[in-house]
Amino acid sequence: MQRRIELTGLSNFRDLGGYQTSTGESVKWGTFFRSDTLASLTDADMDKVCALGINAAVDLRYGDERAEEPSRFLGHDQVEVLALGLDERPSVSFLDSFEPSDVTAEMARTYLMENYQNYPFLYAKAYATLIQRLSAGNRMIVHCTAGKDRAGTAAAMVLTALGVPRDTVFEDYLLTNQYWDRGGRERPGMDAETVANIFSAREEYLHAAFASIEDRCGTIEAYLRDVVGLDDAARDALRTACLD
Repeated sequence: MQRRIELTGLSNFRDLGGYQTSTGESVKWGTFFRSDTLASLTDADMDKVCALGINAAVDLRYGDERAEEPSRFLGHDQVEVLALGLDERPSVSFLDSFEPSDVTAEMARTYLMENYQNYPFLYAKAYATLIQRLSAGNRMIVHCTAGKDRAGTAAAMVLTALGVPRDTVFEDYLLTNQYWDRGGRERPGMDAETVANIFSAREEYLHAAFASIEDRCGTIEAYLRDVVGLDDAARDALRTACLD
């Protein structure tokens, strides 16, 4: 099976099937996908996505992003758009407020580290909805703008709930560095280190998300149970729907 789905309008659309769990099962192909923004899909891309049987897209972008670059599936008769991103940004966008200086690279790193520490709690309800829909048999895409940070953390949480080992979760997360074409989203005057800190998937970022969970909840299992609401029955339902 093919992990990366080749599309004309975007670059980071991937099938999360085939990953092995710690108990020897594997995630079903053609069930759970992650992607960059669906605003750039061509008509042919949309046909290709629909042919995969996908029927719901979880959009984790902020309200202003959804307004500026609407999903091409809004109002679609097959793919339901679930706008589960925050309506308001929790902080000022680093890109929108960018001004070149000799400390911008470290500021960019700090900005991303803080975001990743907060994502598991800001988006817990979105993860719960995503898991519920997967458990009900939906074929789902989760996406943000790059398919890197918010979608990357969401994918990591679902794969973890399915029993995929953390090393594999990180391998999937880092694939963005191979696939995503940032399409000129850099700002004028942005140095190479700042570009790398903003636009790369980095192990330390996703580590920050898991560390924040463990600091606040003790274990990832406690987080999934107490914050996301994934009790034993819900986890069993998810695994039945998504594992072979």
